[in-house]
Amino acid sequence: MKPAPFDYACPSTIDEALGLLAGHGASARVLAGGQSLLPEMALRRLRPDLLVDINRVAELSTRTTTGEGTRLGATVRQAAVLRTGSGTGLLDAALPWVGNPGTRSRGTVVGSLCFADPAAELPAVLLATGGSLEVRSAAGRRSVAAAELYRGPGRTAPGADELAVAATFPLDTDDTRSAWLEFGRRPGDLPLVGVGVVTRVRDGVVAAVRVACAGVHDVPWSVPVPDLGGAGDRGLAREVAELASRECDPADDDRTTAAHRRVLVRTLVRRALEQVLRQDTEVTRVA
Repeated sequence: MKPAPFDYACPSTIDEALGLLAGHGASARVLAGGQSLLPEMALRRLRPDLLVDINRVAELSTRTTTGEGTRLGATVRQAAVLRTGSGTGLLDAALPWVGNPGTRSRGTVVGSLCFADPAAELPAVLLATGGSLEVRSAAGRRSVAAAELYRGPGRTAPGADELAVAATFPLDTDDTRSAWLEFGRRPGDLPLVGVGVVTRVRDGVVAAVRVACAGVHDVPWSVPVPDLGGAGDRGLAREVAELASRECDPADDDRTTAAHRRVLVRTLVRRALEQVLRQDTEVTRVA
C-alpha cells in the first residue's frame, strides 16, 4: 500500500516547526528518522494531513553532557549513539537490540520514545534509568519525566502543539550497574519481553534497584520493587523476578500468550539481576 495523500513541510528552525504544529494540531506528525512512522503511514494506520520534517533544524542534531546526564537532540541517530557510547550503560546495552543496522542508521532515540510502542526497548530504558523528555511549544519549554510520559500505545504526555526536542539519560556513576535482556522470535523483531535493570552498589551493598519491562503492559512498566531487607544476591534476583512475574499484566496476542510472557518476565528479570550482581562479587546484602 501507499500512504494517503499528505502535505509536507521542512522547517529550518524550532520556532517554524512549532508554528506548523500549532496551526495543524493533531492532524500533523513529526518526521525525524521515520523508521516507525513511515511504515504505519504506508499501511494507512496513520493518515496525517501534514508531515513536519525536522531534519534541517540544526539545533536538534546536537548531543551534550550536562549535570543531569546525556542530552540527545531529536534527530540524533541511534547508530551514532551506539557507535560512540552514551555514558548510560543501560542505553548502550539496549541499542544493539533495536531494529537492525539499517533502521538504526536513520532511526532516532527521541523518535522511538515518542512513538511509544510498549514493546520497544528505548521507552523501557528511559523508564529504568529515570530519564526525561524535553518538549517545546509556543508557551515555553518543559521536561516530562519518564514515569509521567506514557499514556498508552502510541500516546505520550506532550500535546499536539508540542515538539519533543531532546531526551536526557542520567550518566552512570561508579556504583551504577545495569543490564538489558530480551527475548524475541527473530533478530530485529520487537521483543516479546524486554527487561532493563539498573542498580547502585556501594561497599558491597545494593543501595537501589530499578527494573523496567517492555512488552507486558500497554506502556513500559516499572516493577514495584520493595525494600527487600537482607536478601543476598541470589535471593534478591529470585525475589524480584517472582514479584515481577506476579505483578505484571500481559495480554495474549498474535505473537504469544500472556502465560508465556509471565514466564519470560520471571526468567529475564532473574538473569538480568544475576548478571548485574556478578559484576560485584562481594555483594552480600541489600541496604
